Amino acid sequence: MKRSFLPVVLALISGFIAMPAASAASELRQIRAEIMVLERIALPDDTMILAELSDMNDNPVASLRRPTDGAQSPFAVSLEAPSGQDLILRAGLRGLDDVLWLAEPVMLPAGDDDIELAGLRALRTERMGAAAVLQCGNQLLELGTLPDELRLRFNEQTLQLTQSEAASGTLYVAPDNPATQLHMKGDEGILRIDGAELAPCRLIAPEIALSDSVWNVTSIDGKATIFPSRTELVFYPDGRFSATVGCNRLIGSYRRHGAVLSIGRMASTMMACPDGLQQQERLFTDALQRVDGYKIDAEAGRVVLMAGGQPLISARK
Repeated sequence: MKRSFLPVVLALISGFIAMPAASAASELRQIRAEIMVLERIALPDDTMILAELSDMNDNPVASLRRPTDGAQSPFAVSLEAPSGQDLILRAGLRGLDDVLWLAEPVMLPAGDDDIELAGLRALRTERMGAAAVLQCGNQLLELGTLPDELRLRFNEQTLQLTQSEAASGTLYVAPDNPATQLHMKGDEGILRIDGAELAPCRLIAPEIALSDSVWNVTSIDGKATIFPSRTELVFYPDGRFSATVGCNRLIGSYRRHGAVLSIGRMASTMMACPDGLQQQERLFTDALQRVDGYKIDAEAGRVVLMAGGQPLISARK
């Protein structure tokens, strides 16, 4: 019988921890980057620039959300970050119909000097579910969990891995190339690409999971919900979500890359609803489609879904 690796990975990769307050004595440095979209397309005016800095436990340090306002690639971004610690940078864009162009995660070494990165190549990114970072030596890869497979993104390619028999731990293998495989024991692993073994790997993931709780929606776009105790928002660790705000049930998919959160296509039951709940449902569905990030207040037991850096949907455990 196959031993499931999913519970281990899912518990590790789908979380988010509230931003720690920087020490008053901490000095800041500038992290500047240039994002290039390689596709020869004209980006819509409402395309959103996304940039995130996190620490080496994938806890957020700084973020940026800015519309392109009709500008085209390349795009310059700048973030302030505490000096003296290793950081992970994610950068990219979000377009219509939940299209994401993302550069691969970049590790920035600790230091006091400003950092400038030119030519971060943002590629259209396949669905990765709740994606975590796999650190193998000095190389960062993204590991995403879907219901039936893992996806590994690095070197501008995405590999699909499926579970295979293993004497210990859990083994995932590329079906079309058995020499490419990931063998995990807890959050430690060995990755082989075409038979070549990378440096020992560890899974980088926050301690607090978005999928750990059933959330009751308390406000939508600044309006308090009707009967919040009857609302429900659930993020599953394999990239699926379900929700209700008192009448019909929504189901769909989501993507998480650090603090980047986006909602994919949704389906709904078709029950007739009282006028107030029907209006609330339309407001909620529209808001979900605009979400591009989130944050968790662990002490308050609250999650806030964001759009353009502004609170959009608030929910509590």
